[in-house]
Amino acid sequence: MKVERNAVIAGQKIKVVRDMLRDLGLYDSFSVSGVVEHLQKEWWRDHIDELIEQGRIPRELRSAFRRDWRSRTMPDLTRPAKTLIKQLLKEGYIESHTKTDLYRCTMKGNAFRMTDLLPRMNRAKAEVLLKGVLERVADINTKAELLHWVTEVRVFGSYLTGTDDLGDLDLAIKIKRHRIEGDSVKARVDVARATGKEFGAFIDMLDYCEVEVRRRVKNRSPRISIHEIAELDRHPEWGAKTVYTFTPPGSPEH
Repeated sequence: MKVERNAVIAGQKIKVVRDMLRDLGLYDSFSVSGVVEHLQKEWWRDHIDELIEQGRIPRELRSAFRRDWRSRTMPDLTRPAKTLIKQLLKEGYIESHTKTDLYRCTMKGNAFRMTDLLPRMNRAKAEVLLKGVLERVADINTKAELLHWVTEVRVFGSYLTGTDDLGDLDLAIKIKRHRIEGDSVKARVDVARATGKEFGAFIDMLDYCEVEVRRRVKNRSPRISIHEIAELDRHPEWGAKTVYTFTPPGSPEH
């Protein structure tokens, strides 16, 4: 699906709506409150960016302040959330699910979720990106300090169609945590603290290694879209091709 990058839906930027459906579409259904929460998070991110531009927050602390949105007082965005849902229903991106206050993505909505908002790229560029991903994944699996392996990579979306006009390189990965002797929580926190980074919450330290693995796979590329293998398993109609597998040391099948 091709979407105009500057389009809006019910007053919301197309990227905000796309990202919202990407997040909420991971679940069987979602409610108005889920949409409100996403809009509040986007509002907070824009607010932090404004404060940075005004010189009131150091740019290097942008990520830390952005993560802190849940502890802040947010504007009531229930009305714009309901307006957005009404428009998405009208345009066929979502449908009511079981109850009138629950919703889910339609086939059109799922296609929209996967839409790239960047200029299109050719197949040669996509193949270079995929080659880089697989090289980084292989390297990740040699890094004991990351405490996680990438055990599978699947490619799906426009890459599998044979077209030379592609959007994102859509990938799904499976991550498995190392078997850790002793206190696994302490081990994960120790790795996070050793980086010298500032963390907004304890859970951020616990999640650091897995987040870092995903960050390395993506390598800051806006053209690489990372998803969960479980998401593909729930949507076999999307189709997918496994391009990498890894059996961790000590596994029964190793």
